[in-house]
Amino acid sequence: MSNPLLPAVPVVLDGVKYVLRFDFEAIAQAEEIVDRPLITGLRPQDIRAPKIRLVQSMFFAAAHFDQPSLTFDEAKKLITRETLPEVWPKVLEAWTASNPEPEAVEAEDAPTDPILAQS
Repeated sequence: MSNPLLPAVPVVLDGVKYVLRFDFEAIAQAEEIVDRPLITGLRPQDIRAPKIRLVQSMFFAAAHFDQPSLTFDEAKKLITRETLPEVWPKVLEAWTASNPEPEAVEAEDAPTDPILAQS
């Protein structure tokens, strides 16, 4: 079941709207497929020139969150030379929205009461 509080990024492929969201389980699914850790972040090389399997796995994991009937084989068929330039930026947008910078999280957790901020 979808968590409506997670950031969602829509992408339309073959006339079907897919909603991309990353939660902890989606990250784990993508890691399992590519057989390497993603929780610590993507490498600059991944962002500039991703391997096709990385795009496929991250798209599948993020789309599977809202479309649980989507299979990996179906997701792979959606990622083509033609769709890659549209899909990868959307996957990255969903990834970035779901993984805020540590400083932003710390700032959100900071006390707003000036007396508490001094302690």
